[in-house]
Amino acid sequence: MKSISLTSMIVAVAVMAGVATAYNPIGQSCDTPGGYGCSQDASVNGGNAFIYECASTDEFVYVAGCSCPTCCEATTSGAYCT
Repeated sequence: MKSISLTSMIVAVAVMAGVATAYNPIGQSCDTPGGYGCSQDASVNGGNAFIYECASTDEFVYVAGCSCPTCCEATTSGAYCT
């Protein structure tokens, strides 16, 4: 029982760390052409959120900037600024 609790705690910390960490995928390789996502990084769009796409070149490209650091939402049908 203790190992389950410890594992759950490690997963929870990893998830929280991922949420708090800024990420810039632009220029990195991808394998789902046409897929969209949201991200936020201080070096892109003035630190505000942005939409990126996995282009046909199998590389993430910048699509559009949003107006605040948390103003982007990715869904199964795409991504959009909120």
